[in-house]
Amino acid sequence: MSPRWHRAAMACAGIGLLFLTGCGLQERQENEERSAGYGRQIEEDLPSLVRAAGWDSIGAFAENSCLGYAAPEKASRETHWTAASGRVGVSEADAGQMAEQVQRAAEAAGWTSKEGNGPHGDRLYGASKGDITLNVIYRSGAGEPALSLSLNSPCLEMPAGHVMTRSGLDPMYGSSDPMYPEDDRSKFTNGEPKPLPE
Repeated sequence: MSPRWHRAAMACAGIGLLFLTGCGLQERQENEERSAGYGRQIEEDLPSLVRAAGWDSIGAFAENSCLGYAAPEKASRETHWTAASGRVGVSEADAGQMAEQVQRAAEAAGWTSKEGNGPHGDRLYGASKGDITLNVIYRSGAGEPALSLSLNSPCLEMPAGHVMTRSGLDPMYGSSDPMYPEDDRSKFTNGEPKPLPE
């Protein structure tokens, strides 16, 4: 640790518990609340967007690590929400039509459309709502062409002891994954997609 960082750390520690929040703890605690809000917002909007694409299930919907650690206590120190659905074997014409349907549903739900087709030129539609982004991507390179819809929140630093959560709409909800220890194990459907809520 450099002398400068050592002095900064000692200054934070010396302030005492009353002011410890000024050294990042309070911000991380607020991030935990913000992250939960992102999860609720995605859960509210995702089903109608998936239905607009003409699909009836979600492929993934969970809080994920931004750090790449295998140990849950390290992985959960910086997280974001990701949710996705998609189909393979979609023609370019059908993909364009599905993207238009998603756009209509998104704009009706208060999403703000983005210009451009993304950094890789494969985005058919993009939008944002606050800090959450929505992308409809069509890939037709090697292999079967595929259309995907995804929602993502930004990465946030979390307080020590934070436990990542997974939506009950995620097909893997309830599995014995140590990253999600609070899943209700009795609800596991062996990875089978769950029906969208009414």
